[in-house]
Amino acid sequence: MNLFFSGAILLGCLVLPTAIMAWDGFDADTTDLVELTPDKLPSPGEAVEVRDYDTDTTQTCLVESVARNSRTIEVMVQTPDGKHRTLVMEGR
Repeated sequence: MNLFFSGAILLGCLVLPTAIMAWDGFDADTTDLVELTPDKLPSPGEAVEVRDYDTDTTQTCLVESVARNSRTIEVMVQTPDGKHRTLVMEGR
């Protein structure tokens, strides 16, 4: 029974999808809540997923610049339609 239980736990860990961590913040212009995926400090030129909580939509955006402040990090991104957004994220 012990071997069965251990095998079931191992199988569950391998089969179940892992939760993707996201980084919370807001859009500087609209103050809409957003999250970035993946949950790490991006570099200019990287693609990130930006999820808007208010509209429940997700866009893949290109990071243009990253600026650290005393308590926040501003991530300037370009959306697929060419618009620029400044996302103010929790400080790291």
